[in-house]
Amino acid sequence: MMEPIMETVYLPAINANAEAFQAGEEIPYIVTKPFFDGFMYLGGTGATLALIVAVLLVGRAHKHYYQVSKLSVAPGLFNINEPVLFGFPIILNPILIVPFLLTPIILVIVSYSALSLGLVPKTIAFIPWTTPPVIGGFLATGSWRGAALAIINFIISVMIYVPFVKVAARNYLRDQKSS
Repeated sequence: MMEPIMETVYLPAINANAEAFQAGEEIPYIVTKPFFDGFMYLGGTGATLALIVAVLLVGRAHKHYYQVSKLSVAPGLFNINEPVLFGFPIILNPILIVPFLLTPIILVIVSYSALSLGLVPKTIAFIPWTTPPVIGGFLATGSWRGAALAIINFIISVMIYVPFVKVAARNYLRDQKSS
C-alpha cells in the first residue's frame, strides 16, 4: 500500500544518481529505494532472513519456529517474508517484535554511515525488490563493497535476532514442560 508513495519519493533520487554516474559527476543521494532494498530489507521487512538463520542456528528447540524457518528459507532468499511474518507470527509476538523493529533501524544507521563516509559507493542502479541479499548490494552500487556491506548487515541482523530467538525457545520449552 505504501509502495506508490515510496516510489514517488525515492525513484527521482535513484534516477538522479544514475544520471550523475553516467555523466561522471558526484552521485548526489544516499537514501534511495535500492538503498533500502540492498542493505536493509535482507529477506524482507525486518531483515527476516536473519531471523530464519538465527532460528536454524540456535532455535531448534522451538519446533514450530524451526519448521516455519525451514519452509521460509527459499522465499526469504527473494525477500518474501510472509511465511515468517504470519507463520511465527511476529507482529503479535512480544519477544520477536523488538528485534523486528530494532534491526532495520540499526541497519539504516550502519548503511547510511558507510555510504556517507565513502566506504561504500552510493546506489546507482534500480534493483527489483526480489533481488537476493548480497547480490542486491552489489548490483545497486556496482561494487563489491556494496555486497560486503550487505554481508556485514546480515551478520549484524543475525546477532540481533539470536538472543531473542534463544528467549523464545526457552519459553517454548518451559511451556512444553508445564503442559
